[in-house]
Amino acid sequence: MTPLGRSLLVMTASLLLTATGFAQSYPNAEYHADGNGGDQSADLRFMREAVQQNRAKIDLAFLALQNSDNEQVKAFALQVLGDYRKANGDLGDIATQQFVELPAAVDSKDQHNFEALSQLRGAAFNKAYMEAMLQGQQKDIARLKQEAAKGNNQSMIDWARQTLPTIETTYKEAQKVAPLVGVHATLTSEEQKALNAGKPASTASQGAR
Repeated sequence: MTPLGRSLLVMTASLLLTATGFAQSYPNAEYHADGNGGDQSADLRFMREAVQQNRAKIDLAFLALQNSDNEQVKAFALQVLGDYRKANGDLGDIATQQFVELPAAVDSKDQHNFEALSQLRGAAFNKAYMEAMLQGQQKDIARLKQEAAKGNNQSMIDWARQTLPTIETTYKEAQKVAPLVGVHATLTSEEQKALNAGKPASTASQGAR
């Protein structure tokens, strides 16, 4: 066999091994590649959407540190920054291990929201930011619960289960801070009980004003 023939044989074997490894990573999901490297697997869609949502919240957290004049909002933004960067770092590791290309930009709707909030300052920004975080984190929690319960890829199931408690804790903090800037979320009785149990009396009185 010529040197060129041996090189082609090695390249073909390498590609086959990569494809086999990917298929083993997603034994219960069908993989459909398109021209943009996309696919129709529920787990892969979740992975790509999750990294975009996380990046959107990281961007908003940095914006809050610049545009907010409220120390509690800034402290919350720092918590969001740490939690979501950790979540995205772990997600990136999984994507690398499973040869998944993650989107480099946030969703267009999140980009539009970022641009709108970037025009606000002070009290107006604080209210808009906390409203966005409450709504966004509610969706995050719902998606994480669904992946943890119904996912097909074990690495993603484990990631969802490990990440869920952290995001739930951050969401509870958002529920505490939001009333202080004029945002009053609708809570279930279970959420209200948990929130009141962990809220200092001084904070509770401020939220009631």
